Amino acid sequence: MIFTSVLFCTFFIAALMSAGAQHDASASDGTEIVQTRLCTLRLDRRSGDLIGLTWKDPAVEVIREARLGENFRILLPEPGYEANYFHSQEQHCSRIEKTPDGVTCFYDSLRNGRATVDVKVQYNIRVVRDHLEFSIEVENPTRLPVVEVFFGIIGGQQGLVNRLDTESLVPGVNSNLAPDVFRSFVGGGYGGGNLGIRYSAAGFSYPRFYGAWGPGMAMSWMEFYNRKADMGLYYANHDVVSRLSTLYFELRPFSKTAVIGDTWPTPADVPAGEPIGFTMGWLNYPYTRNGTFRSGPVVLQMHRGDWHEGSKLYRAWFDQHFPVRRPPSWLRKEMAWQSILISSPEDVILYKFKDLPKLAADAKKYGATTFEIVGWQIGGQDRGYPQYTPDPRLGTPEEFRRALAEIKRMGVHPILMTNIQFADTATSLFKDKLHRYTVRGRWADDLPLWAWGEGTISARIDLTPHNMTLISPAHPEVRKLLVDQFTELVKDGAECLQVDKANIIGRLDFNPALNTSPDRSLIEGQLAMLKDIQREGRKVNPEFALAGEIWWDRAFPLVDVSYMRMNDIDMHSPALRYTFPEWMATICAEGPGDFNVMNNGMRYGLVWAVQPRHYNDSMDEPLTRPLSEYVRELIRIRAKHKELLFHGRFRDTLGASVKAGSDIRYSVFEGMEEPGKACVVVNYGNREATAEVTWPGGAGRQVVVLRPFQQDVVENLPARVRLAPRTCAVVVQK
Repeated sequence: MIFTSVLFCTFFIAALMSAGAQHDASASDGTEIVQTRLCTLRLDRRSGDLIGLTWKDPAVEVIREARLGENFRILLPEPGYEANYFHSQEQHCSRIEKTPDGVTCFYDSLRNGRATVDVKVQYNIRVVRDHLEFSIEVENPTRLPVVEVFFGIIGGQQGLVNRLDTESLVPGVNSNLAPDVFRSFVGGGYGGGNLGIRYSAAGFSYPRFYGAWGPGMAMSWMEFYNRKADMGLYYANHDVVSRLSTLYFELRPFSKTAVIGDTWPTPADVPAGEPIGFTMGWLNYPYTRNGTFRSGPVVLQMHRGDWHEGSKLYRAWFDQHFPVRRPPSWLRKEMAWQSILISSPEDVILYKFKDLPKLAADAKKYGATTFEIVGWQIGGQDRGYPQYTPDPRLGTPEEFRRALAEIKRMGVHPILMTNIQFADTATSLFKDKLHRYTVRGRWADDLPLWAWGEGTISARIDLTPHNMTLISPAHPEVRKLLVDQFTELVKDGAECLQVDKANIIGRLDFNPALNTSPDRSLIEGQLAMLKDIQREGRKVNPEFALAGEIWWDRAFPLVDVSYMRMNDIDMHSPALRYTFPEWMATICAEGPGDFNVMNNGMRYGLVWAVQPRHYNDSMDEPLTRPLSEYVRELIRIRAKHKELLFHGRFRDTLGASVKAGSDIRYSVFEGMEEPGKACVVVNYGNREATAEVTWPGGAGRQVVVLRPFQQDVVENLPARVRLAPRTCAVVVQK
């Protein structure tokens, strides 16, 4: 034993000396070594590029292919050459200043194969607490605009310890936008795809939820993790300025397509010595000229555990700048809505104002005490915007106010659907005035068009819809036009406005009348608009609430409930729900058979939004009645344990164990402040199923099992729960 220990110590010391010798050799070969308490940085002495990053605890080489290391890319288009990039790899770093907590690289000018420009860059890499921060300052005294700043770049990655064991998470609203980049990298899913480059690339903007680039990020963080090695890499944009940004990925030299399994190239697929690796960074679009642009920090932190730990890191930072936690409003306490369409853009009138109280009473019969009215304004749903006054075809203004008052008297809250940044291009209001405030393209007006037809086949298949375009609430005139109308609606009796399509803000806006940069117009304007609506609405009704079709985390301090739909069995990533347990969203049932959609409302702790027969009918309509009765039962169950199931902390599947067949899924809730635990179990299948539920340290503990249309049952853990097809059960710790 002693002999073995001596051998081990001798080997360990020799290995350390060898490693030190290698570092010294690297330094003599043009590498600058920067030791910090968290990690070892290796920089190319000529360019200043980060070509090595060794984390100490957990121990891992983050950058494994030094030749793909870099710091930044800056785009300064010039007349006749749009793609005028300046890569840090092509620069001569003027000086490198080491500090005990990191390093700063100074560039007194930038050059490429075409020219040298008088643009200075300061690039900082610093250890702050438990993480590494990257920030950049670009001083541009020229008239060339700084169009793109891509920085915080970590190139040459090949996974954590083992590439094939490394998973990835880029969180959308209820999806993982890049679930498997180290085994199944998919590039080209945006704009021009991979045209114009020799490698594979993918991008995910924050915030962006519609457009050629596909769905975007709801939060500005991502995670790589290796469960076998028990480690994760948290990588996030911690810039507190609200602007459009993009998380950008590259795989070199290429990715494979139409293959089974791994899409990465292997050394056998490329010439000897060809570098293989993954690059990531954050991209900004400042359009700064004759000025200085600063951005960051971009944060990197290694940790034990998987993405759940990364979620905690992001939330801890977020709470310092954008407080979400607050006493729940009346809207946040409402468990179920009904939404009803009363007129379509194609002049189909389904109901008039006088019909609304009866519809609201039908909803209340099944426990839905929030009633959203759609298509109530001039032109009908998705037409005539932004003319938010009651449509005279549906009744008089007095009938409108009377209907809202009757709904409130029966204990139901009326919500009106509105929009913020949309204008119907066919209205005289748009042609005479609002065209001045449109969101415009860089090369021409290039107005983006949006439409949702309803009343005719050709409109529904997008051949003859009423088109809308975007107007920016960054213009004070737009905000005043909308806020004045919305305030009148609150006076009319609306207790809440649901601002539809509010998530469509991920665009650059080149309207010359703006007083802000293209990357901040829609995003800052949207936040300012929400604040204005909330402030003025509460002057009329202190209990006024806001809902919105927006899933961007920086809007959560203003929006009480997000309007969301999810029609899959599984939320492909519950990261947003896990990170923000206070955040609430709807889950929508449009058809009489949407029982599993409503089960997911229980599973994920969401608001049940019933939209019978695609918004057309009452909840008491015969085909919908069985679903309505089921929702009423779900409300009954949740109401008994609402502090857990609705106001508690969603824990994904952490903290419980469920043994069951492939049709069974489950989730866990814990008390936000007080102790308590519940497990929601769902049978999505078409046959009866049984699940065995327990949790750590719970053996023998008494629990209550609650099921729709059944008496509550007390059992001991592990509890065997029988579930009818397409139903759920809740197991609650007594």
